[in-house]
Amino acid sequence: MSEKACRECHIISYGNVCPSCKASSLSDDFTGLLIIFDPKGSAIARTMKVKEKGRYALRVR
Repeated sequence: MSEKACRECHIISYGNVCPSCKASSLSDDFTGLLIIFDPKGSAIARTMKVKEKGRYALRVR
């Protein structure tokens, strides 16, 4: 089973539905991996508008 990234919120997961935003538009074509531990204290998380910790793709095609 391969990892997929959500085109809406960029979270990386397994399966066919995003566990965060419940979107079904997932792609296995993504680049970059960002792991957010503290979304409130992270400047990158604020820039990406990430509200919860997790693994995120920097770019999803």
